[in-house]
Amino acid sequence: MFSWITDLDINTLYYIQGHFRNELLNSIVKVFTSLGNYGLIWILLTIFLLVCKKTRKTGIVCAIALIIDLVICNGILKNIFARTRPYDAYKDIRCLIEPQPDYSFPSGHTASSFAAVVPILADRNTRRLGIVALVVAILMALSRIYVCVHYPSDVLAGVIVGIFCGVLACMCYKMKGYSAPKNKSIIH
Repeated sequence: MFSWITDLDINTLYYIQGHFRNELLNSIVKVFTSLGNYGLIWILLTIFLLVCKKTRKTGIVCAIALIIDLVICNGILKNIFARTRPYDAYKDIRCLIEPQPDYSFPSGHTASSFAAVVPILADRNTRRLGIVALVVAILMALSRIYVCVHYPSDVLAGVIVGIFCGVLACMCYKMKGYSAPKNKSIIH
């Protein structure tokens, strides 16, 4: 039933591998893909937001979003779907980074990126930072496909899961009754 998704996934990876890869681009993409290792860039950004009084509430929501994402994406979904990485399933797919120890679906790098970006974009105090974070998240997501550790559908699922976690964190924070200055943020 979903064989067309698998066909599209693998054909996209073959196309990227055959038409876009070169040493300069490989080096640049490896930097973007490594930014998401262990969610470190998003954890550091969350800590920065927590330290600054003006952005503390957004930092709290980002922390909640990242925790929800960790549970849903890495704790539940990856184990339910147990999708093999592209380079393990297709021996002619050349992975550009170290093999990953977990399953492919959904992309954890992408999910954590978008989980963190949603609360940052939702707060007017951090919206400019959110736009920069969104660009980084998109580049990181695309890099996961480029280096062939994920299928495109893994990354798309990661975007969806991440946005869900970010929105859920915003809703949880709002339900707790915390308040922000009026007209400053949709996180209140």
